[in-house]
Amino acid sequence: MTRVTDAEAPLVLDVERLTFGFDALAHHGRQVVFVPYAAPEDRVQAEVVERHGGYLRARVAAVLAAGPDRVLPGCRYFPTCGGCQWQHVAPRAQRDAKAAIVTEQLARVAGVRDAEVLPTVPSPADWHYRARITLAVEGRRVGYRRARSHDLLEITDCPLADPFVSAHLAAARAWVAALRVPLRRVTVSAAAGGVVLAASATARPGPADLDASEALLARAAGVRGTVVTGAGARLVAGDPTVRVALEPGLALEVPADVFTQVNPGANPSLVATVVALGAFAPGAHVLDLYCGAGTLSLPLARRGVTVLGIERSRVAVEAARANAARLRLAAATFRADDVARALAGPLPGPLDAVVLDPPRTGAADAVPALAALRPPRIVYVSCDPATLARDVRVLLGAGYRLGRVQPIDVFPQTYHVECVATLRLT
Repeated sequence: MTRVTDAEAPLVLDVERLTFGFDALAHHGRQVVFVPYAAPEDRVQAEVVERHGGYLRARVAAVLAAGPDRVLPGCRYFPTCGGCQWQHVAPRAQRDAKAAIVTEQLARVAGVRDAEVLPTVPSPADWHYRARITLAVEGRRVGYRRARSHDLLEITDCPLADPFVSAHLAAARAWVAALRVPLRRVTVSAAAGGVVLAASATARPGPADLDASEALLARAAGVRGTVVTGAGARLVAGDPTVRVALEPGLALEVPADVFTQVNPGANPSLVATVVALGAFAPGAHVLDLYCGAGTLSLPLARRGVTVLGIERSRVAVEAARANAARLRLAAATFRADDVARALAGPLPGPLDAVVLDPPRTGAADAVPALAALRPPRIVYVSCDPATLARDVRVLLGAGYRLGRVQPIDVFPQTYHVECVATLRLT
């Protein structure tokens, strides 16, 4: 890579499409040019900032002619903040781009050039959709990371967040300042009648941190509970429970430090897609890997499916068991274990299907053992099309065939996309 320091004549580029990340793609002659914050069909004047062997990186100096999908961003921190990348693009075009990116990743990484990628399911809301935001902490400073940087950008509001969550950022900042234990991050989540706060610490929280948490609860009526985790300890004050709707008549109740989908409006679409594409029959036996607090296990158990959920987080498994008991869904049982280790050991009975919903890094450590298990069907839920494609490639090599892939726009204004992919053993 060569960084461009000398003055060069600017390029005039016709932008073609969005890519997976901050960039849009254009060509200058035969040279590929990546340009962050450009929109499809823009004509831009761009300045080259980096030269690589096969491509250039440039920045937009001026928009000479806006494409039909360019819109005004909805946040005063954009594009300095790295949390959003596509606020300048209309939601419909964002969804089209996400389906195209999933298709491209499956072709390039997995070698599937005829994947049946369905149109992206829209989020019910494009703004104020997040029931939870997680902020980085440096000392007593709280905010998001700047775009393509580790530097902190302090914020006082976030238009992607539920307004009630944004309204309590000052309370979160006050809590961070009052805690003695140093923190990595703090999460603000909507809860019944208020918010709950969860912090990840770099050391073990102690009695002074409990005192600070209880003092915050006493003076901030909207804060219902707090939880601080660090060095194997978990310190709880008040009631840090959040409620997450899965489908009509079914909701999870989980502690705020357990993973849940950030978009409660889109979450039922995700659950419904897994149920529909999986075509699970009553009496089927299903393994749910990376099951969390039972987001997918419990809807399946509600339909008469026998489910074993496996999840590394003991707090999440405890919540899953409590929800199964509360909802009287005895067909769902849960085990606290590392997924790859569990797959290498004995598992109960023959399986009709496996559902997995791994973190953004995918399931590379577990996929070989999953393939060796040879379940007839796999339903893979992913929030990263690149790691999905990587894992699909391994499963294809083990005799599986990729079926339908359904993108869901759980993260509007960003390049991130949730997908549900089906695979069948041939």
